[in-house]
Amino acid sequence: MSIRTRLTFLYASLLAIAMLLFSAATLSVLNWTMRRQVDETLLKAANDVHLEAVLGAIPATLQNPLLSELTRMRVNSLDTPGLYVQIWLRDSSTDRVVLYDYSWSLLGIGLTGPLDSRALGSSQQVRRDVTVNGHHLRVVTVPLEINGELRGAIQTGQSLRTMDAAIDRLLKIMLIGGALTMLAALLLGDYLTRRALQPVDTIAQTARQITAADDLSRRIPYDGPPDELGQLTQTFNETLARLERLFNVQRRFVADVSHEMRTPLTTIRGNVDLMRRFGYDEEAIAAIDGEARRMSRLVEDLLLLAKADAGRLPLERQLVELDSIVVEVFNQARVLSDAVTVALGPVEPARVIGDPDRIKQLLLNLVSNGLKYTPEGGTVTLGLRRDGQWVDVNVADTGIGIPAEDLPHIFDRFYRVDKARSRVQGGTGLGLSIAKWLAEAHGGQITVTSEPGSGSTFTIRLPLVADQTHQASIRDTIPNLRPVRLPRTR
Repeated sequence: MSIRTRLTFLYASLLAIAMLLFSAATLSVLNWTMRRQVDETLLKAANDVHLEAVLGAIPATLQNPLLSELTRMRVNSLDTPGLYVQIWLRDSSTDRVVLYDYSWSLLGIGLTGPLDSRALGSSQQVRRDVTVNGHHLRVVTVPLEINGELRGAIQTGQSLRTMDAAIDRLLKIMLIGGALTMLAALLLGDYLTRRALQPVDTIAQTARQITAADDLSRRIPYDGPPDELGQLTQTFNETLARLERLFNVQRRFVADVSHEMRTPLTTIRGNVDLMRRFGYDEEAIAAIDGEARRMSRLVEDLLLLAKADAGRLPLERQLVELDSIVVEVFNQARVLSDAVTVALGPVEPARVIGDPDRIKQLLLNLVSNGLKYTPEGGTVTLGLRRDGQWVDVNVADTGIGIPAEDLPHIFDRFYRVDKARSRVQGGTGLGLSIAKWLAEAHGGQITVTSEPGSGSTFTIRLPLVADQTHQASIRDTIPNLRPVRLPRTR
């Protein structure tokens, strides 16, 4: 059963329950009100007869049948169709209650006995519904007391045929009206739920079409109000956009990896074929060795980024003398550089929390990148400067620079400004991606400024740790350092 059907039946069921309760309450109130009016009429008639009987000094025994003429006149005045009056007196000789006077309207229903035989001997006022000769009556019995002595009873009754007919008619109207209302509620509920859930149907249909066509570029059209369904549609469209972007990134990533692996493999196979034909060749061996090393670096970098993406790349958290690491990287870079000068700028003392090996790897990646793209006679400069609660590590070069249109993408995986030249220089296109992830994993960030032909400056900003004397105090300042996933690039 669909959600629309369930909602429709739920709405109709709640409406039916509400109508049932309302109808029952209406009938109960109407029945109580009408019976109360009847009781008031009957009680007034009984009290009037009782008053006349007391004033008329009813004799003590039936052998002296001098009933007050006023009492008889009162009974006769109440002799109207549908209203019945009886006076019952107790015979002192036989101790039986006998009918003393009655309204002639009783002959119309053929009643010669009491209206309510069960209430004749009661010393309390009794109100009860009775059925006499097939007639539904409301009867009020009032004990007849004279001089404090119970002498009999006065019974007044009224036919409930009109009231029963009115209630029956109202019940039929409610049943017919309720049935029509329920039918209208079902139709209206189905229409409203169908219209309200139309965006959900559209989402489902779009999802099926996307699955069938493998087309993540499709979006769900929605021109309704910004309610919950509008927010759901917007969220779904945003999810589709993200999935499309990630899918394209993954597709390009696979293509780039395939291309990067194909180039060294082709070189290796070509040199192997040459050696098979012409024998051992030192240059071919050198080329094979270089390409093998390049593939090894590529695999290592890919493995590192894969662990970072999965959140399984552990980072140590310890106090790091950042200025000492900068000096170590400077000394190591001087050994690696031949025609490019490596200089050390101002280095201020600074301590951070992090993994010293990974921070050193971060700086080496940036320095190696600067050495690759700086021509002979150029300079790569390292510097460290404190800035409030932060510390900036700068790696500046006087190389070829980066065009403005390429700056937003240089941290993307396998992105190269000069692809042919980068491969000749042995780059994998992953160094800056790894550097960006390492900077963010340490709670910092990496930025770059560049001018084509004038060089580039990479700046790593990391949070400082205040100087402490004891290691225990230092631990208290360690932030909650957790690996941060690097999003896959295009």
